[in-house]
Amino acid sequence: MNISFSINNTISWLKDYNLYRLFLIIVVVFLSLISYENITFNLYFNEIYREYGKFFMNFDWNVFSHPKTTFPIWGYGIIHFLGLTKLNVLILQQLLTIYTLLKLDKVLIKYKLISKIELFRFIILLSSTWFLFHTQMWPKSIASNLFIIGSIFSIEFIKSKKEIYLLYSSIIFGVMHNFRPDYFYLSLVLYPFCIYYCRHDLNWKKFFFPLIQYFLLIPWMIFTYHQTGKFIPTSTNAGHVLFIGLGQLPENKWGITPFDEDPIKIKILSDKFGPVFKSDDYEEDIFLKKKFIEFIKNDPLEYLKKCMFSLRLLILDPFYVGNVGSFQQNKISNIKEIRELESLIYRFKFKDSFSLIKNTKWILTKKEVFQLIVTVYTKIFGVIIFLAFMIISIVYIAKFKTRLDPIALFLILILGYQMSISILAFHMPVYNSASYIFYVLLTYLLFQKYLSIKQ
Repeated sequence: MNISFSINNTISWLKDYNLYRLFLIIVVVFLSLISYENITFNLYFNEIYREYGKFFMNFDWNVFSHPKTTFPIWGYGIIHFLGLTKLNVLILQQLLTIYTLLKLDKVLIKYKLISKIELFRFIILLSSTWFLFHTQMWPKSIASNLFIIGSIFSIEFIKSKKEIYLLYSSIIFGVMHNFRPDYFYLSLVLYPFCIYYCRHDLNWKKFFFPLIQYFLLIPWMIFTYHQTGKFIPTSTNAGHVLFIGLGQLPENKWGITPFDEDPIKIKILSDKFGPVFKSDDYEEDIFLKKKFIEFIKNDPLEYLKKCMFSLRLLILDPFYVGNVGSFQQNKISNIKEIRELESLIYRFKFKDSFSLIKNTKWILTKKEVFQLIVTVYTKIFGVIIFLAFMIISIVYIAKFKTRLDPIALFLILILGYQMSISILAFHMPVYNSASYIFYVLLTYLLFQKYLSIKQ
């Protein structure tokens, strides 16, 4: 009773916008501090972003260690162009994260999209996965925030029918595409969807404004033309990701593994291109895409098994858990046993999991135990959010699919696209985490609507 009263009392405090903002800052600072020692520029292709930064200074094509560089896309190079330190980038990314959440908060209140805003705020504050996602030195942080801000403006356009929001959305999406090209194809669906809901008042602005995002990709396309002789609006690692994604099915018939240095991939590339090749170059990218399609056509049942296993991975490991314990660089004690335990759980070998826990000589320090607790909490909370999303979405759509409003449909399009990447191509929690806030929002919206209809 006292615990329940305490939680309700705490949540009620979050009706105060200024108090919510204060709590956001506290959570961001805390999670950033416990992650800071494991934040580094030595991961996530920053060596290539440094080259882009040098290129932006004087447009010298000789700065690239690889002459045909078209992956990753160049946006995060601005960080190195500006000479920002690790601390500078962390502050920048987390300030943008706080702005994104406060922007969403104001729009939810402005258009009365949800009731009990304090409960939604409470869930956000518990979402360590979202804040840890923005502690790393990678373009995913900036891109995901821009994606959410751009989507928020699209929601405002749907609700208000004001073209200015469509313009803001398109500009932000255009900038985002230069940091991460993941949502390029999704944007080809989202904007027609937005325009469809305003079809009774069409004008040239509604058709022209969405095109601005693609104009902002013209410099990148000129760059890729210089590198490959082709105008490419995205980057060139899709073939690589699709191919090794087949290896996520354990003991698959193709013999592929889910690793960058997969032996099968290396063999077929060396057979085709000789000993010198790069899997994310343009020609290799096209070749791997063709091989991906070929393998699926030759054994569609095996691919179906792969998709089902990827769905399992998505449910058991839906979101990024941070790098509090330096898991990415395998620096935490007992890392081998931790990785093995994770693998056993994904394969539902719970008996072996308990045996491993019991028989392992754990040598974790107190600090590492704390880091592991934060990581496990983050994973469990993420799984709860994803399961709630799955259950509520299935129940609501099955019973009330005709009562889906345009905002819910808009979010379903986004999350359907996001999940399809994980299931059909390659599941990595970091990919799915970019849309984490929308998983929370859609779950909340549908549950709220379900309760109101039942009443």
